[in-house]
Amino acid sequence: MRLQILRTLYKTSKILGWKVASLCSQKVYGFVKSSLGICILLSLASCIPGDQMYTLHSITNPTAPESSLPRLFTDNTDKIFMSWVEKNGKETVLLYSSLKNDIWSKPEEISRSSDWFVNWADFPSVIAQDGKAISAHWLKKIPGNTYSYNVEVASAKSNWNDVVTPHTDNTATEHGFVSMVPHSDSTFLSIWLDGRNMETGHGGHDNYGDLNTAMTLRSAILTHDLDLLQEAEIDASVCECCGTSAVRVNDGFLVAFRNRTSEEIRDIYVSKLTSEGWSKPISVHNDNWYIAACPVNGPSLSALDEKVAVAWYTAANDTSKVLLSFSENSGNSFAEPIRVDTGLPLGRVDVQVLANGLTFVSWLERNPDDRSKAYFMVKLLSGTNQVIQEFKVAEISSSRSTGFPQITSSNNQLVLAWTELSEDESRQIKTAILK
Repeated sequence: MRLQILRTLYKTSKILGWKVASLCSQKVYGFVKSSLGICILLSLASCIPGDQMYTLHSITNPTAPESSLPRLFTDNTDKIFMSWVEKNGKETVLLYSSLKNDIWSKPEEISRSSDWFVNWADFPSVIAQDGKAISAHWLKKIPGNTYSYNVEVASAKSNWNDVVTPHTDNTATEHGFVSMVPHSDSTFLSIWLDGRNMETGHGGHDNYGDLNTAMTLRSAILTHDLDLLQEAEIDASVCECCGTSAVRVNDGFLVAFRNRTSEEIRDIYVSKLTSEGWSKPISVHNDNWYIAACPVNGPSLSALDEKVAVAWYTAANDTSKVLLSFSENSGNSFAEPIRVDTGLPLGRVDVQVLANGLTFVSWLERNPDDRSKAYFMVKLLSGTNQVIQEFKVAEISSSRSTGFPQITSSNNQLVLAWTELSEDESRQIKTAILK
């Protein structure tokens, strides 16, 4: 029995990075003789699904030169989809591909236009269900104001030809930072930031403290035929340019976003959609970040059964951090967050909870020797929040041109996508897998 426990300790130490020789010199054998020691060791070992460590492998991606803004999505069959944009003269082209056996399928074009609003933080997406893409979104400019645009949602059912605007306010204001997720076999949920109360457009961002002219968070449920079934307000005052994140949970759907109080505290909140409607938004954690501006750094959600992970960036008390918090009750409450960055984070986070109980979190971290560069960082955490592995996936430009790196999971493997900036300022998407 003792020999078996020591073997367990050895395997666990390999995964958690322990120095076995050092531990043994501290009379580990005596520790494992106790019942408490045996329980702790077995508990630690059970956090790790075997002793196989993750390694990074590049994937030949399907994108053309001057491609950017990848977005990843895993559907209910564990199939991974990636959407992105490419430039063709004055037109922006939205394409997507799916991954099978570590090979991306031939790109399929969804739509193209010369009057879309596309920037580094607010960009199109594609969602899928039952192994097929079902819906896409982009932002269409409203003539007359640089920062006035509508959300447009397209359906694969009509070969992307049918398009609808999910908000019905008809104001020449900002609408964007969309998150979409399948809602049922025939419907999907769309979440967006809605500036219908910001009559002065982007300039309305200067009305700090005036919540009557604040950005709002709204939602709609749409059918695959693009019938609008329900539109609702989730929160009447949110941060103007921080992305949203939405996931399905056991008892409904959860959305995370950056809230905005009259005192200009901009912390991360969540709200849940059930049969009774949207719940009152609650704070994930009281960072108390006072900032009279938008940091353009939204949260990321991931959920599996009742477990929910949320990652976010904050600079409360003039200290930049990337934080990660977990809920074990479908997002009704969250534990005290843990810090995952290494000291110089830019944010731009993503998170994925795996079926094996592990969690991946990603963010950008500045290169301390060259602030124009940043590392695309990924950490793997155990079910007890122990860091198992850390990866510097790539060194990229820290500028806005590289956008928001993405991660998503399938079959306990992690797929990554990011944008690299070449010396001639051209952009190219790269993809890889951790398995």
